[in-house]
Amino acid sequence: MALDFLNNLNDPQKEAVLEIERPVLILAGAGSGKTRVITYKIAYLVYRGYKPDSILGLTFTKKAANEMRERAARLLGQQVQDFNIFLGTFHSFGARVLRKFASAVDLSHNFTIYDEQDQLNLIKTIVKEKNIDNMLQPGLVASLIKKAKLAGISYQEYLNHTAQDRFDEAIYEVYKEYSRRLRSLNAVDFADLLLLTKRLLEQNPSIREHLVNKYSYILVDEYQDTNPLQYSIVYMLSKDRQKISVVGDEDQSIYSWRGATVENIKRFQRDFPQHRLIKLEQNYRSTQIILDAANKVISKNPNRIPKNLWSANKEAIPIKLVAVEDVHKQAQFIVKEISSKFRNNLGNVAVLYRMNHESRLIEEYFLKFGIPYRLVGGVRFYERMEIKDMLAYLKFMANPSDEVSLLRIINVPTRGIGPKAIEKLRELATHSQLSFAEFIYYVSLLSIDKDKKVISKLLGEEVIKRLQDIYDNNAKFKKFWQSFGGMIMLSHSNNVTPSEIIQYVLSSLNYDKWLDKISSDEEERESRRQNIYELVSLTKSKPYKGHTGLVAFLEEIALLEDTSSLEDASDTNKVSLMTIHSAKGLEFETVFIIDALEGVLPHQRSIESPQQLQEERRLFYVAITRAKRYLYIIYPQRFMYMGTFLEADPSRFLNDMPSHAVEYEIV
Repeated sequence: MALDFLNNLNDPQKEAVLEIERPVLILAGAGSGKTRVITYKIAYLVYRGYKPDSILGLTFTKKAANEMRERAARLLGQQVQDFNIFLGTFHSFGARVLRKFASAVDLSHNFTIYDEQDQLNLIKTIVKEKNIDNMLQPGLVASLIKKAKLAGISYQEYLNHTAQDRFDEAIYEVYKEYSRRLRSLNAVDFADLLLLTKRLLEQNPSIREHLVNKYSYILVDEYQDTNPLQYSIVYMLSKDRQKISVVGDEDQSIYSWRGATVENIKRFQRDFPQHRLIKLEQNYRSTQIILDAANKVISKNPNRIPKNLWSANKEAIPIKLVAVEDVHKQAQFIVKEISSKFRNNLGNVAVLYRMNHESRLIEEYFLKFGIPYRLVGGVRFYERMEIKDMLAYLKFMANPSDEVSLLRIINVPTRGIGPKAIEKLRELATHSQLSFAEFIYYVSLLSIDKDKKVISKLLGEEVIKRLQDIYDNNAKFKKFWQSFGGMIMLSHSNNVTPSEIIQYVLSSLNYDKWLDKISSDEEERESRRQNIYELVSLTKSKPYKGHTGLVAFLEEIALLEDTSSLEDASDTNKVSLMTIHSAKGLEFETVFIIDALEGVLPHQRSIESPQQLQEERRLFYVAITRAKRYLYIIYPQRFMYMGTFLEADPSRFLNDMPSHAVEYEIV
């Protein structure tokens, strides 16, 4: 393969690709082609003799990983399906490692990955059992546990990092029990995928050595978004070989609330002293005027590595800085501008805001004046009630220890299994010497598996005999057990697909009819039905079969990021409404940034903290650099609070905009 494809790179990009003998820190400004650099570097590594399966690429979205894999395969003239490289999220990498070495962290290979709702349900149960539900809000507890895990703090270490008062001690007790329950349920949460991977590498030198030998070169995308756990994993895998490239932009580090820390850039410089620093400053997205504003705004942040974005596009379209009377005038102005100038290109228009609730009035005016729009970041598909019900059925069939999923579906649809029945079933489980979830799973399977072909592969004769006695002497539960048994039996068929299992669950339980009963109106009923149909369609497109295929399918679903992406809509001629956080990584011909006010952007809770104020400035910088040609920044002079209009001050960031780039307008 010739190296002609490198001619598509500018000089700094080419330097970043060709440097493979020492660690590389690539600071890639907004729109400077970081994805291109990673893609070409993968192709170059293969050209230089690296086997694809010896390259580890870590990023933050499955979409980005797939895009890089496809591009790299094309550059090499290979078929994507034959390009055997791991390109995926940190969480998917953690899941892969933990599946392979599950026993080293006291898990079985078919462990369940709990999402945030599963985690919250389990914490609610624990808080209630400990009779401290009047003291602790489960949502806050879940947040604190997640924060601790992402900082690498186990429950054993938790009190060493707190004030150790009564509140902290209560959190510790819940964290401790939550950790114990997860292990007993053969389950992990998302933070565990990182925390347990880190511990695995720290405590098992032979496993770390195996992975170090397997992955000869490591690349990390969106490096500024890594948290301490992710950095530790990357460092342990790369410190010996020193064959690593990280690509990021400290000016776009906006996820501290997820545990991300911009300090990881300095850690890289300290821990890899032989590294080479390469800056990508040529922007291929925006006009120079927009970049002049972005450069000036972000330059006010201290302790950053200086960059100066530039563009060959010198088109002299000024940024519109618009003062409006109030939020109604703001919405009216946006409607007027879109209707008169951008009506034929709505798919390239975005309205960005700091917080979700700011979209409400814009939506009202868009509906009133017939401007099609899509709200990016609503309730995610996999978080909808009916979808979570179906996935809970699948999770329980895949993992007999998954009590959280079982409790979600044990009486869904309603089948007369209320609290008293559950209490009785728990007593029977105790007699069976199995956990509650395992008891329900195996006695249900036994009720259908008459010749014991399946269950005998899973349990010993003595346990099967105990279950048979319980089944024979508790006729009132037989219908319930048989209902579950049919699904579980089906899941152990070698050729069954997740789609077939879901369709069996729907038909055997009359789930559609139950949805109709609990839906408030026809619109809701139709929406729920369509969601179920979409899930069936989705699973039909997957290649998974058998019980191991079911586990693999559930892992893929668990690792999906926000599914409300721009590609979800069939009609692309709609204005996109989204938070600035949601807009990161995207670009639009025209961008409206609304409510550029003190207390909003920057947010009120950030004003007193220098670190948080710097992140708010980075957030504003991200918003500016989403625009290609037309940028509007709007600030209402009055805003509504508790039904009353109050005077508002424009954002302090507006004072940093260079005068030559801005055209003021008062509406």
